[in-house]
Amino acid sequence: MKPNLFAALLLGASLLAVAEQQPKVVNSQFHSEPVGPGLSATVDRFQHANGPLWLGYEVPALAGSHFSVCSGDTQSSMDDGCCGEYRLEDSDHSFRSSDGNPQVETNIDVLLRIDQGTVTKIRFVGAGCRLNAGGLPFTWLTGVQPEDSVADLGSLAAADSSHHLADEALAALALHATPKATSALASLASSGNPLWLRDKAAFWLGAERGHDGLLVLEQLAQTDTDPEFRKKLTFDISTSHDPAAADDLIRMAKSDSDTAVREQALFWVAQKAGAKAVAALKDAIENDPEVAVKRKAVFALSQLPKDDAVPQLIRVADTNRDPAIRREAIFWLGQTHDPRALQYFEQILAH
Repeated sequence: MKPNLFAALLLGASLLAVAEQQPKVVNSQFHSEPVGPGLSATVDRFQHANGPLWLGYEVPALAGSHFSVCSGDTQSSMDDGCCGEYRLEDSDHSFRSSDGNPQVETNIDVLLRIDQGTVTKIRFVGAGCRLNAGGLPFTWLTGVQPEDSVADLGSLAAADSSHHLADEALAALALHATPKATSALASLASSGNPLWLRDKAAFWLGAERGHDGLLVLEQLAQTDTDPEFRKKLTFDISTSHDPAAADDLIRMAKSDSDTAVREQALFWVAQKAGAKAVAALKDAIENDPEVAVKRKAVFALSQLPKDDAVPQLIRVADTNRDPAIRREAIFWLGQTHDPRALQYFEQILAH
């Protein structure tokens, strides 16, 4: 056998061993078994078991995932991504997604709490975290397919009337590496679903699913007939790190048929800042047919960094044809407490 081929086989075997390693679970009666005929059928079987218990399995994480999860009051130590030990039975949990977190998660452990015939909690942690099961039985499932996990989590989210479990299911689903996660979120964000579920799915499309997620949001922004949902989409688009997100917000600010949607798009355009934001806000102030949108654009100008905001507000106060818009610019100039604004007011009073 050629040395390079032998090394590649060793590497593949090593990676497989890492992928199949059992989690570090304490304070529990631990058991491991193959997932069997499929994840959904296996979860259903455990739902008929007596008493509360935890199920867990591992799937590949979305490329470049940086996050930490903590339980209880352990948030002071997050170097390992799970604050030392993740206590499954604690009621207080936090999730923080941050590009500044040095640890990149390659796999995640998805954890389901089952009690009285139903899934009552869903958690996820970076693979390798130490888990404290709080004295409950814990079964680790091997061989779970990521696509099965996405389907099961999506079904749990859609069936959740309390909305709380849906939050947990969608957060875990959004961090799956498989492209099926984007497709599942797109389906849940479609017009056939309740508005609350659509809102939650759309958020994760923007926050975690990159360019493909943004493409879904773009399509929804252009075709969805519900202005309340499109208004919410402006925030979801603003969470995307894709450079095209700013252009999408500008398009919505210019061309959406609903006044409230255009107003909200302008607000999030300002949060993106930059030359494109300034140009879009100036255009809205000059050309939007609705006074309410013009006012929102003036406010949005005031939210830009001061070196952008103050000169633009002075220009509006000086040159806009509408007295109400000029007054609006003067008001927000005053709120900047910038020396250039004070100088401008002194010039006005001198005349």
